[in-house]
Amino acid sequence: MNLLPAKTNLDVIKCLNFNQLNNMQQSNRHFCALINKYKNELAIKVCDSIELVVYKNYVCKQVEQDPGALDFNLSEELKLKWKAAIQEKIPMYFYDYVYFSKVKFEETNQKYKMNEIANLFLISEETYGTAPKVLRLQVQRYPETIEEMLIYRYWLERLSHCFFENINAEHTVLNPGMIDLLFDGSPPLKLQTKYFHFYADLYDSHKKFEFMYHHVTIHGSKGIYYGDNSKLKMRGEMKKEEERFYQPQDEGKEEEEGVFCKVVDYEFFGVDKPEKHVKMYLCFPIGSKKFMSLEYDWNH
Repeated sequence: MNLLPAKTNLDVIKCLNFNQLNNMQQSNRHFCALINKYKNELAIKVCDSIELVVYKNYVCKQVEQDPGALDFNLSEELKLKWKAAIQEKIPMYFYDYVYFSKVKFEETNQKYKMNEIANLFLISEETYGTAPKVLRLQVQRYPETIEEMLIYRYWLERLSHCFFENINAEHTVLNPGMIDLLFDGSPPLKLQTKYFHFYADLYDSHKKFEFMYHHVTIHGSKGIYYGDNSKLKMRGEMKKEEERFYQPQDEGKEEEEGVFCKVVDYEFFGVDKPEKHVKMYLCFPIGSKKFMSLEYDWNH
């Protein structure tokens, strides 16, 4: 195959699945370069789920790092930005303090508070009657070195070429600002999934919406599963996004002027009580990815 034109080679490797592509990459330098060049057009790995948690722990295998994982050509400008993020202690992830305080894993909680390391669990699909594999990537809440940043960037890029049946962000979510910093000047990183699950508390549910909107593509119909302190399970999807005037619904501000911004509309229905219905409006300033407001409109 080395003597065939590049286009012919590409047509051939498009017929291979992820495992076959991976084996070919490791066995032939020519095909490794070709696969890396056209990786966005080739088969992606399918996983059952991915979840970032701060209190669960499993006996499982740590993900293995490829020899070229740190070969990213880091510019001096981006390196300075990363160093600033390390010095300013910008977190890699956020978690729900209220939800976390209810978890009955006091010993594990204490260990977490000491080192603040979360586990990113990847669960493979069950095949041929075998149990699914669980892989773990440890993520430090506050990165301390450039090497750590390179490792996180490497794995996030690899995960963006996977398809997940479920992304679980019930109480922990990656920091969208840190993701943008890791991929500065690149197209937005997107994780592909069929269903996205999250839990919203009163304090920082907007961070999960922000992560979901900027960094997750949801392919399932009504593929967002949402729960909150009311124990009501909701299921819905994004309906539209547009730049328009939006009228905030703050009580006591009946004559509040509308704000021209980017508005993303979501609609949810109760899983067990379909008559329960809520619309949510996620707002961003024009030209900015930074969250501005999140409004709820309940229809009982």
